[in-house]
Order: sequence, then C-alpha cells, then structure tokens
Amino acid sequence: MGLLKKILFVLFLLALVVFGAVFAIENDARVPLDLLIVELPELRVSVWLVLSFIVGGIAGLVVCGLKLLQLQAQYQGVCRKLAKSEKELTQLKTG
Repeated sequence: MGLLKKILFVLFLLALVVFGAVFAIENDARVPLDLLIVELPELRVSVWLVLSFIVGGIAGLVVCGLKLLQLQAQYQGVCRKLAKSEKELTQLKTG
C-alpha cells in the first residue's frame, strides 16, 4: 500500500510540473501589476500567478502558526487550571 501511495504521489507531482510548464509556455503575455499606490514592472502572467500562490501560501502558514501559538497558550492555561483543581480536590478529600 505504501508503494502505491508513493507512486501516485510522484505521478501527481509530475502531472503538476507538466501542467505548470504548459501553463507557463502558453501564457507568455507580459502584464504590469498596478497595486493602487505602486505599479510593479511587466512580468509574464505565469510569473505573477506563481508569485501570488507563493505569497498566499506564506500568508496561510503565518496565520496558521499564530493560531497554533494561541491554541497552545490556551491549552497550557487549561492544564494549569486542571492541576490546580485536582490539587484542591485532593485537599478537600483528605481534609
């Protein structure tokens, strides 16, 4: 099963690379990107698209990382409260 999964993954990556190459070859028009306050130089459409995917991926990783840190802090707070409650419970049982 593991070998089949690896083969399918490699085939998927190969198809993705072929699709990307065909996309880059077919979309060779050069366009500028106007961001209201700054106009970026003319680059191929495929370059702008790849850059947008990269920026989006990085932004997604940053947002997920921040959320993970927040959840970790909440988890540690809950663990401290649980330990405190268990300590109080044992004191009430023995006292």
